[in-house]
Amino acid sequence: KRRLQQMTPFLNHEVIAESLVRTSGIGPVVQLALAAGNGTRGTIYRLWRVLCQNGFEASSLHPRFDRCGAPGTLRPNRTGQQKVGPKTLRQRLGEPESHTQRPSTESDRVKILQHARILSKAGLPFVELYDQIIQRVYVNRYEQTDEGQRSIAPPQGSFPNKRQVRHIIESGTERLERVLRATTQGHFQRNLRGLRGKAYDGVAGPGHAYAIDATIGDIHLRSSVNRAWFIGRPIVYMVVDIWSTAIVGFYVCLSGPSWNTAKLALFSTCCDPQLLAKLWGYEYIEVLNPSPTAPFQVWTDRGEYVSAGARETCLSLGVNFAIDPPYRPDLKGLVEVLHRIAKDKQYHFLPGAINARRKELENKPSAKGSALTMREYVHYLHGIFCHYNLFAERNHRLTMEMIAAGVDPTPAGLWRFGHEAGIGYRKAISRDRLITGLLQRGTAIARRDGVFHESLQYESEFSTNKDWTGHARNFGAIEKTVFSFPGSTSRFWWPDPQEGLQEFSLRTSARASGEVSMDEWRDVLMFDRLQKDDREYRRLEAALQNMDTQSLLRKQAVELTAQADAAYVGPKPNSREARLLETVSRVNPMPRSSAEVGPPDEATGMSDVGYEALMDEVFASMNRKVSP
Repeated sequence: KRRLQQMTPFLNHEVIAESLVRTSGIGPVVQLALAAGNGTRGTIYRLWRVLCQNGFEASSLHPRFDRCGAPGTLRPNRTGQQKVGPKTLRQRLGEPESHTQRPSTESDRVKILQHARILSKAGLPFVELYDQIIQRVYVNRYEQTDEGQRSIAPPQGSFPNKRQVRHIIESGTERLERVLRATTQGHFQRNLRGLRGKAYDGVAGPGHAYAIDATIGDIHLRSSVNRAWFIGRPIVYMVVDIWSTAIVGFYVCLSGPSWNTAKLALFSTCCDPQLLAKLWGYEYIEVLNPSPTAPFQVWTDRGEYVSAGARETCLSLGVNFAIDPPYRPDLKGLVEVLHRIAKDKQYHFLPGAINARRKELENKPSAKGSALTMREYVHYLHGIFCHYNLFAERNHRLTMEMIAAGVDPTPAGLWRFGHEAGIGYRKAISRDRLITGLLQRGTAIARRDGVFHESLQYESEFSTNKDWTGHARNFGAIEKTVFSFPGSTSRFWWPDPQEGLQEFSLRTSARASGEVSMDEWRDVLMFDRLQKDDREYRRLEAALQNMDTQSLLRKQAVELTAQADAAYVGPKPNSREARLLETVSRVNPMPRSSAEVGPPDEATGMSDVGYEALMDEVFASMNRKVSP
């Protein structure tokens, strides 16, 4: 009836003839058909073709669903009924069918669906699934051979073919059910389930809930101590605000992931951003106003967050952890997406960057192509995260009130609006509690020559006033529990029970600069420790050689002295005369003998005058020499 109503103008021969004569086309008739029904232009041209093929009669528009059962309608075979479906090629060519394919019955349908539900859980492809179903349902004859029992295939055409089995499976199960059976429940929940809402649904405002996650950075780094050293790929922690999608903190390290490194990411989020800029050495830029504080809730996955240390820290600082179920990273998909965005941005621009997700391509360069140190990589991440917070497009988040208020459609704009509107969550934690609760705990030693931490010397006006080195010199070294930021060796803090935290800064004459991370400094110490045995062996070799040389020198000196004593005849000069003769022989020719000159006149002191003149001449010649 719908087709007939739509195509009524085409059943009027006079209208068609007039259109063909006047416009040489059927455009006017198509316009009349569009006005007559609710069909589309494509449907009208398709039905025009049906009328041209079958005749311009109302019966030509009949769809004949009565003969095919209509789409989606089951057509179970009844006894004596011919097999439904298209004819085979032999039947269309008029040749006899040697193996007639029997139709599928309701019994076949029940058996095939039952076994398909069991076998589809194994994730078999359809060809193997079909073979398993035929073997289980339709093979009922076996023969005994020397190798054991062997199944006999049923006659051709006596069991459903692939097309019949596929139709039974597809018509008997829902499409989404087949997808679920072809994979695991966890994979379906992560990647294939229907999306029912947004990540920020149920979040009160900015600062209420953060998501934290760690990943391996897709880049090779160089050492800050010696750029010729490779230090591998870093671990990157990222903390994201759920409501505004702003990146509120990040941390880069070389070890982990563990709770000792995860809590440093929380410290980077909640601490004074100017202090963090000093520790990493980058320029401070005010991006999020007000600066982030501790949230009400942190969304995490399992791992380092399910630990006694994490539980103790959360209780002391008042931070709640919402731990996701295992293997469900999609429940905090925002931070996962931002990790991917950061990796995609650096892949084409940073030397040594790789694309670990595309392993089939030759895009995994060696570490020799790297150039950035860890501190330089932190500066790079800080730059792209600031750009993301200031310019990422968030127009879809603007409500009518936000548009009227002129809110900047960026993560930073949403963050600021939420706090100005009074829906932001802020829980300020003092600097002392953040340092003692989140930074790494270590031991500093006050010795007679200074205060040392990790073999580096530090100084502070507080330790000078308390005269720590004086106490250590008289009563022994003093050990103090201190807190440090592993990303920089520039400072550490000691909690004074009376006056609060005391900051110690690295001395300018220390063995390392403040731009080196604690992990890199430890690598240097271990590298030096590895060379210790080799240096000791080289020293021992040189000492043995020196001992042999000195022994030979003493032996030769004793022999030459004995020979000289045996060959000498006559009086010997005293020590002063011998020293004078030794000096004169090196500066001037040997003086004349005492018989030629005569005895010295002790009254006039001629010998002393000659000696002084000789010394003046020697030192004058030394002064004239040019120093090297």
